[in-house]
Amino acid sequence: MKTETYNWYAMEIAKDSEGNATSSAEISIYDEIGGYGVTANHFIASLEALGEVSNIDLRISSPGGSIIEGNVIYNAIKRHPANVTVHIDGMAASMASVIAMAGDEIVMAENALLMIHNPWTVSIGDSEQLRKDADLMDKMKSSIINAYSRSGYDAEELTALMDATTWFTAEEALAAEFIDRIDGKLAMAASVTDMAAIAAKASVTLPVEKMIASATAKLAGEIEIINSELASSNDQLAKNAESISALQTERDLLNARIEEMNTEHKAEIEKAETATAQAVAAKAAELMALQTQEAIEEAAGDQNVNQFANQSEYWKAYNDQHPSEKHAWHQANKHLLANL
Repeated sequence: MKTETYNWYAMEIAKDSEGNATSSAEISIYDEIGGYGVTANHFIASLEALGEVSNIDLRISSPGGSIIEGNVIYNAIKRHPANVTVHIDGMAASMASVIAMAGDEIVMAENALLMIHNPWTVSIGDSEQLRKDADLMDKMKSSIINAYSRSGYDAEELTALMDATTWFTAEEALAAEFIDRIDGKLAMAASVTDMAAIAAKASVTLPVEKMIASATAKLAGEIEIINSELASSNDQLAKNAESISALQTERDLLNARIEEMNTEHKAEIEKAETATAQAVAAKAAELMALQTQEAIEEAAGDQNVNQFANQSEYWKAYNDQHPSEKHAWHQANKHLLANL
């Protein structure tokens, strides 16, 4: 594909060492944006004519230009499927700094400059028209602030920096998170515009203190979040400690109840053992008494067996007793006479 070249930009497909086309393209914006009658439509047509490319290197050294044209170009680059690396070779001022924010990665030469300010316009007409133009500028400013939101500044800070027309060196732009990294020094790119006069303004507004304050505020915010998370963790630990304490108390109560139950159980066992022993002893005594009674009755029964055939035998046995025992013998056995 041939190179597309207009007054303020150029783009072409990159080639390898053998001169073959690659899947990468290079775009250069080295002049005022949208000037000399060449509109964003030309830029977009050239971008589409590149075809399917996976990488785009967008090189910028521009003092800015048309807000309308710049916004269209920014959106076209932003939505392009290729990975876009922006190289700020000399200067990205005004609308050029907005277009630079469209990159997936932004690289700035060590001696390059980046400038942001409020949008400008030339307005002709009555007071109503001027008010409409002023309202339009405010809306454009909001759009530009949105593009700058990749930085470490919030909308209020960006508004103040734009009001002040703020210039950033590469180191300041990196610290402010407008860019991702710094390259080595490059010779300022040639431009139809006399950039030397604009570059001379670079020392006017360097927001070092603002950047330090912003970085400090950002760090303080991160610390506050960490402290909040730490406080939440401490609260959770305290709740866990309370739960553990409650569980320990419940465990102690259960252990005390178990010990009490063991004591009660032991007492009941001892009581049962005592009652059992008493019952056994009583039963043994009862059995012994029964056995004794049976023995007595058996003995008595043996005594009741009549050993005499007739009264003669009885009295003969009586006379056989010792004289001192005859009476006692007779008293013990006289009942036998009734059966003779």
